[in-house]
Amino acid sequence: MGAVKTPDNAGPWGAKPPPGPPIPGPPLGRPITPPSAASGEWGPAPSPPPGGLGQWGPPQGWEQPQPKAGNARTGPLPLHPMTVGDILDGAFKLFRANLGTLAVVIAVLVVPFQLLAAFFTRNLLGGGNFLRVFSQVGKVHSASLGSGSLFGGTATLVVTAVNSVMLVLVAGAISRVVASSYLGERLPPGPAIRTVLGRLWALLVAWFLAHVLMITGFVLFILPGLLLMALFVPLVPAIVVEGLGPLAGMRRSWRLAKRRIWAVMGIALLVGLMASVLGFSIGLIPQAAGLLVGSHYGWILTGIGRALADLIVLPITGIAATLIYFDLRIRSEGFDLAMVAADLADRGARP
Repeated sequence: MGAVKTPDNAGPWGAKPPPGPPIPGPPLGRPITPPSAASGEWGPAPSPPPGGLGQWGPPQGWEQPQPKAGNARTGPLPLHPMTVGDILDGAFKLFRANLGTLAVVIAVLVVPFQLLAAFFTRNLLGGGNFLRVFSQVGKVHSASLGSGSLFGGTATLVVTAVNSVMLVLVAGAISRVVASSYLGERLPPGPAIRTVLGRLWALLVAWFLAHVLMITGFVLFILPGLLLMALFVPLVPAIVVEGLGPLAGMRRSWRLAKRRIWAVMGIALLVGLMASVLGFSIGLIPQAAGLLVGSHYGWILTGIGRALADLIVLPITGIAATLIYFDLRIRSEGFDLAMVAADLADRGARP
């Protein structure tokens, strides 16, 4: 068979287009639709349907969910840079979730010394109630200077010093319990106390040095003392969570807090004020009852009132300090991204 003849204007794929100006192509940089049969011109892309994906982003009103920490007991906790509201909300969530553990820690480390301190002051001002103190000022003053007052004063100083050591232990134990709960675990009171006992020397040395600096700052002027207080807010969590020594813990706390020193100071003062008001309100009734009964017999009520106040003040301030510590790590070190990556790796390793 011979070759099939085609017209002169035919190309390898069919008839060639007729001579004339070329059909305009789509404008550069714009989404396009093919030319319509009627106009033969390229047009803009149709508008997306309501609620659908926009031209360059997700649907309007849609926000990417933030990663969360915590567990079923605590509920979701912020694993992202925290606001003041996040810290306050997280503090009360962690307090409720770990109330039993925190109560045991305080009952073991604080309550006995609060009762001892109240016992050694039972003869203060003659051991009478406050009505007798106001009605017999001279007699009560002379009675309070009896032979037992020197022993009582010395014993009170000793108990107060031991109680200060116990408060450092309590702060460390609270940070350890709260850090575990924030990261989705649960730590009983026994292991928490044993863990913090292993860091006792570091906590005591760091606590002493930090308070020397803060007292110096307050003596020179109030603001330097407040700024130093803010720099050492993450001190106890840094030592307990990361297992640091006293000087390394102080340097670590300083580096974490220095970029947000004003925010840390404001949050710490706010939380401290709120916790103090709550603690005073709860401990007021038994302490007032002890004053009415008289310190000679009402000292146990006074000690119970102080212990109840500590049950509120110590956990809330310790929890807030721990959350501030994690917030500073999230902001400066990407701690949230590291936790998300570790969680994804752990899920991928499961069969």
